[in-house]
Amino acid sequence: MEIRRVTADNAALLDPMNAVWQQAAGQDFPMVPTPLKGNPAIEAISPFIAQSTDHGVIHGLSVAGLHNGKVLALRLSWASDRHDRIADLDQFVDGVAVMFPLTAKASAATMGSPGEPVNAWYWKADKADQPFDVVAEGYGTSTRRPGKDAQLVSKAIHKDGRWHVVLQRPLKVGNQYAQFEPGTPTKLAFGVWSGGNRERAGRKSFSGDFTLVPVAA
Repeated sequence: MEIRRVTADNAALLDPMNAVWQQAAGQDFPMVPTPLKGNPAIEAISPFIAQSTDHGVIHGLSVAGLHNGKVLALRLSWASDRHDRIADLDQFVDGVAVMFPLTAKASAATMGSPGEPVNAWYWKADKADQPFDVVAEGYGTSTRRPGKDAQLVSKAIHKDGRWHVVLQRPLKVGNQYAQFEPGTPTKLAFGVWSGGNRERAGRKSFSGDFTLVPVAA
């Protein structure tokens, strides 16, 4: 995968179905269930979630990235029978997140650790155009901020049994946000939630630790 530079305006990059995405060099990431059982940090937060063994039903995520020198956009696609509404307390929605380390030693597997934070862009199907920006230093420490605070925007479409979600943000914003520099690689990791499988919080599929991805100059 490479986050290629293209000549396109922000609106084109935000559209999951725009032809500009044909120029992207994407990658299919295998997804596995997030390891929960026996994790003391998770047990302290939710003994129920810590005993989960039936989560992680999404096994693959297709990712592509583009930038135009001003904004960086990531297109995330996966198979889903679509869960985007909550009508009762035992119902949950589909979701996806991309995570970036804010320090060299930050771990995606633990969502960071004290003094080693991570930054994530988080999309939920019931708030499809209102993504969240998240900072965490380990399980149970997430601070969820409105995406608009970081100029983070999203657009999604469900078509032919798949979600296609674009998350887009300026290359550089203020402190405690991931920063991007054309010509300098970035690190990425991913999480996907299946609402139909009652997945939420730690109950999800994830891609493992960070992958180094080139960002074209």
